[in-house]
Amino acid sequence: MANNVHKIPRPSGEQNEIQRELSRMIGEVSRGWRQQMNLRLKPFGLNLSMRQVLLQLHRNPGGLQQKELAHKLGIEGPTLVRLLDQLERNAWIQRLTAVHDKRRKDVVLTAKATEQIRIIEQLSYALSSEMTADLDQVELASCLAAMTTIRNNLQK
Repeated sequence: MANNVHKIPRPSGEQNEIQRELSRMIGEVSRGWRQQMNLRLKPFGLNLSMRQVLLQLHRNPGGLQQKELAHKLGIEGPTLVRLLDQLERNAWIQRLTAVHDKRRKDVVLTAKATEQIRIIEQLSYALSSEMTADLDQVELASCLAAMTTIRNNLQK
């Protein structure tokens, strides 16, 4: 059977080195951001995974189906169920059985989650400000444009 792997032309020299360095830097920034966010969330009984769930629900005030929430977060159903169990124990979310389909669970934020959302937003803003402190608006806009292109290329 023939190998159908497409050969992608590799950049040479300096461009290749810059691409490798950029890939490494994206990983380092991502790991650093996750580590810092987890450290800041911990005193409030939160972690990054909980943050992601709460923010998704905050962006969707009518709630989301568990399946839809798992898809938006890019995680498997059983992983989401464990997170939802934790959030439900803290009374930050509620799982409601859909009226028209008893198998379907909709997830909504509770009023008690309002304080957690406020904390998350403050911590996120503070970390973002610290991360970008030495960049001016033009540099920030350029970074955003480059990262948007990279994300879009990954989603093709």
